[in-house]
Amino acid sequence: MLYAIIHCLTAKEADDHPRARHHHAAIMARFEETLSKRIDQKLNMPKLCAEVGVAERTLRMCCAKFLRVSPARYLLLQRLNKARAALRRADPAKASVAEVARNHQFLELGRFAVTYRTTFGESPSVTLQRAPHT
Repeated sequence: MLYAIIHCLTAKEADDHPRARHHHAAIMARFEETLSKRIDQKLNMPKLCAEVGVAERTLRMCCAKFLRVSPARYLLLQRLNKARAALRRADPAKASVAEVARNHQFLELGRFAVTYRTTFGESPSVTLQRAPHT
């Protein structure tokens, strides 16, 4: 599915280097696979690149081409979305924003709150309070 999405995003480009595009799409597929397996772990660029099997420069170039963001920004957005989903599922009487943030590798809670508000337009506590009560 990821390959199909990447192909759709690049379909408008001229087919001057189809092998390179296919190679870069394969890198992005490995990148996505690595992130999905390790999203709840602390990842740094050297470790991430080693697992994907490419140089940092190559991964940065592929992310810029396919995602229009850096690998670090993409990882941050993935973790933010997972934290948002967890806040939406959580029971506000039992969970805290700090707990959810820490569970998603956000250790600087103030920075998490600012980034969350900038990304989603509301504070994490508002998301938690709107969570469906079961």
